[in-house]
Amino acid sequence: MSNQEAAGQGDARPIRLILDASAIVAFTRASIHVGEVLAEVHDEDAVAALPVACLVEVVHAVADTDRLDLLVAHQAIVILPDDAASWQVLAATYDITGRYDAAAAGLAALDYDVAVLSRQPGLYAGLDAGGLVVSIED
Repeated sequence: MSNQEAAGQGDARPIRLILDASAIVAFTRASIHVGEVLAEVHDEDAVAALPVACLVEVVHAVADTDRLDLLVAHQAIVILPDDAASWQVLAATYDITGRYDAAAAGLAALDYDVAVLSRQPGLYAGLDAGGLVVSIED
């Protein structure tokens, strides 16, 4: 099964969480907090989603690309492609977050009615009164 199938094209597993760029970087740095959350999502027979924009953003910040590849291939992960039809909403969300990758993560969280896992919760303070973030502890 491909990640796209799990994202709603043939797989019944619901998306429970969005990982933003900071959460992806934390996973590649062996964050137990991100690993535990992914294990819980997997135990619920659900998935966490990675917006493509967040993956693109982290490539330059990740020293361990093997761990990034591991995350992308993880059974509890799906990749969310950009949706060209929602570009105006994404642009408005960018105005709120100040970053394209954060806008993609925030918009995905709103679309799927789930939280964003992030080490930078302040990016999302203007969305849903900041209530859509699960903060990663150090």
